[in-house]
Amino acid sequence: MMKFLFSTIGQKIQIALSGILLSIFLLFHLINNLALFAGPDTFNAMVGILESIKPIIRIMEFGLLLVLLMHVVNALNLNYKNQQAKPTQYAYDAQSEITTLNSRTMAVSGTIILLFFIVHLSYIWYTYQVHSFLPGETYYDVILRNKLGFLGHFPTALFYILSIVLIAFHIKHGFQSSLKTFGIISKSKLFLLNYLGFVFWGIIPSLFIIIVLSIQLGIIK
Repeated sequence: MMKFLFSTIGQKIQIALSGILLSIFLLFHLINNLALFAGPDTFNAMVGILESIKPIIRIMEFGLLLVLLMHVVNALNLNYKNQQAKPTQYAYDAQSEITTLNSRTMAVSGTIILLFFIVHLSYIWYTYQVHSFLPGETYYDVILRNKLGFLGHFPTALFYILSIVLIAFHIKHGFQSSLKTFGIISKSKLFLLNYLGFVFWGIIPSLFIIIVLSIQLGIIK
C-alpha cells in the first residue's frame, strides 16, 4: 500500500483527490464571503455561528491543512521525479516542450498561490482568531480595512485578484490532469465533468474577484 502511495500514479491520485477537496473548500468559503453583499449584520451573524462551533471548525481546519500539505508535498515530489527522469533531448519535441512549460507554469502559480494563502492567514484569518479588533470594529469591518493585508487596501486587492486568477488557472489545469489520471475518456462523462470543472475554475474564482472589486468600488462598504 505504502509503495503504491509513493509511486508516480499514487502521487498523481493524491494530488488529484486533495485538489478536489481544496476546490470544495473554496465553494464553501465563497458562500460565506457572498454574505458580505447582504451587509454587516448578516455577515457578522454568519461568522458568529462559525465562532460558536469553533472546536469543530478547528478540526476541519487541521484536516484542511493536512490536505494542503498532501497536495504541495506530492506535487513537489512528482515534479522532482519528472525532472530527474527527463532524458537529455537533442531533437526538438513540441509535445515535450508543452508538457515542460505546463509543469513550470503550475510550479510558479502554485508558489504564488501558497504565498497568497500565507498572506491571507497572516492578516484576515489571524485577526479573526485572536480577535485583534479596533474599538467598535466587527468581523465585517476587518475585511474592509484599508491596511496592508486587507481588502480595502488597493495593492493588497490587486494581489488577491492576481492570486485568484492563478488559482483559476491552477484548478483548470489540475482538473484536466485529474481526468487523465483517473482514465476518464468517455465523451459523455467528459462533457458533464468539463461543465462541473468550469464551475470551480471559472465561476467560483470570478465571484471571488467580484467580491474584491465590489469592496474597492465601494459597493460593499
